Amino acid sequence: MPSEMEKQDNIILIGMAGTGKTTLGAKLSRHLSWSHLDTDYLLQAWWGIPLQSLRDWLGLDKFLLAEEQMLIRLNINRCIISTGGSVVYGQEGMRHLQKLGRIIELYAELKTIQARVKDLNSRGLAIKNGQTLTDLYYERKPLYAAYADKRVNTGKLTPEDCIKEITAWLKK
Repeated sequence: MPSEMEKQDNIILIGMAGTGKTTLGAKLSRHLSWSHLDTDYLLQAWWGIPLQSLRDWLGLDKFLLAEEQMLIRLNINRCIISTGGSVVYGQEGMRHLQKLGRIIELYAELKTIQARVKDLNSRGLAIKNGQTLTDLYYERKPLYAAYADKRVNTGKLTPEDCIKEITAWLKK
């Protein structure tokens, strides 16, 4: 893992779909006066099609590879990076994100995620055939925790309280 001196000045948000990475990323970027990048939107812009169409067209393995290749090409600074929930499957991509800055896992209880994520077939989720949202939640939970420098419970806190918690942590 890179030392604090080797890291660039970015904040990377990881976590399950429905934890608020895009929403909180945009609010946090305004609060800090930094840029905001949503990697799902970047994938859509690069390929020129909606995320779900890209996932369907490429298939799961090639979709994950495309996502990881996009991540390792990022060279940005003073940016809040909201990632797709599946970034944790790519070790090289995650190592690159660790070099780019501090990684914050946004998390919520499974029941909260289930209430927020309604249609699995339209979100571009990197999910295996036959896999449920519950399966995905428990599969990814240890991966997010392994990479997180900080964890923030978006199921219990308002976006404003999340921002207060993150900015207090950044000042330490």
